[in-house]
Amino acid sequence: MLQKQTNTSNQLIPCIITVLIFASFTAAQSSDRIQSISFYSGAGIPVLGLNDWYGSTPILGIQYAYRSNDKTDIIFEFHYQKYNHGSIEDRQFQWIIDYNYYSSSKSNAHMIWNDFILKTQKHLNNKQTQIAGKTIVPSFSYGIGFYNYAHRVKGLIYPGQYTQPLDETYLMDPITDRRVAWGGNLGLGGYTSFNEAINLRFGLNYHVAVGYIRAFEDWDLYEVLPLQFFTMELGIVYKF
Repeated sequence: MLQKQTNTSNQLIPCIITVLIFASFTAAQSSDRIQSISFYSGAGIPVLGLNDWYGSTPILGIQYAYRSNDKTDIIFEFHYQKYNHGSIEDRQFQWIIDYNYYSSSKSNAHMIWNDFILKTQKHLNNKQTQIAGKTIVPSFSYGIGFYNYAHRVKGLIYPGQYTQPLDETYLMDPITDRRVAWGGNLGLGGYTSFNEAINLRFGLNYHVAVGYIRAFEDWDLYEVLPLQFFTMELGIVYKF
């Protein structure tokens, strides 16, 4: 019990640090700096191993930003995504006793992400372009963050049985990989203005987190380390 409480506390520490950093930066800004808040949605796209487990999924996020100069925004971001119906649900394993293949009809796999990110965004004001009468200002970004994920798998038939016939009601214990992992991100994007207060922004971001998903080799799924995904984002920015 004590160990469990300690692990939970350790996972909360990075989140608390993020909140404190956010508060300190916010308090330090003078009132003449441009600030903004953005709400966005889009798609999370797993890659480089994570895509063996999951396909793309919707993503929701919020950003607070302040402009430190004409070309630079400092951004605090939170986003949420949930990968459902992992590929292991449709996979079979070969039982070494009779060499037949078996499916786990009660299997379920999903992965939840709650990510806290601090990043710098640079606007390329000298690279503006016109599309359909709108001025597009391109940008790029880079940052770090805490990537809080929980990967859960349950309902798998235990493949290590040795007595025939296979007992398909004998299931493995549910397995959870949970971690608050350090990570980084790089992004490309841009924005166009509707008026002095509202922008439309878009972006493509690459994320990498120093976390892992354990292997399920009987189902031909192997350890994934690190965890990597793209986010495609479209959002509304309100400046104040």
